[in-house]
Amino acid sequence: MKWDKLENYILTNRDGMDSHQPPKQIWQEIAARLVGEGSSSKILYWQVAAVLFFVLSLGLIFNNFSTEPQVISLSMDDEFNSTEQYYFEVIQNKESILTSYFDQYPNLTKEFKNDLAELETNYKNLKIELKTTASEEIVNALILNLQLQQSLLNNQLKIIQLIEKENEDISI
Repeated sequence: MKWDKLENYILTNRDGMDSHQPPKQIWQEIAARLVGEGSSSKILYWQVAAVLFFVLSLGLIFNNFSTEPQVISLSMDDEFNSTEQYYFEVIQNKESILTSYFDQYPNLTKEFKNDLAELETNYKNLKIELKTTASEEIVNALILNLQLQQSLLNNQLKIIQLIEKENEDISI
C-alpha cells in the first residue's frame, strides 16, 4: 500500500523531478574519485596477493609430498648403532644357547634356520640400502628386523623348553 502511494506520487510529479539534471562536472568528479581512491591499485594489490598465495601453497605442497626421504642425523645414527649393538649381543647370546639343542632336535632346526637366514638376508639388504639412502624409514625397518630375529629366537627357545618339560613329565 505504501508503494502504491509512492508510485502514484512519482507518476504525477515526474515532470517536476525530471527537470533537474545534475551537472556533467559532478559525474567527472565521481569518476576521478573512483580512480583516485586507487581502485586499480587495489586490484593490483589483490592480484599480487593471490599470486603469492598460489606460489607459497605450491611450495608447501611440493615440500610436504616430496619423495626424497629425510636424511638421518648423526645423533640418530649413533642411537641406531647402539641399538644395533644391543640386538646383536642378544641375538648372538640366544643363538649360542640354541646351538646346544640343535643336535637333540634336528627336526626343529631346519625350518628355524631357514627363517633366521631369511631375516638375516633382509637385514643385509636393508643395510646396503641404508648406505645409499639414509632415511628414518630404513632405520626403523632395520630395528624391526632385529626385533623379529630376537622374537624368532625367543619362540624357538620356548618351544624347546616346552618339549623338554614334556619329556621330563613323561619320564617321571
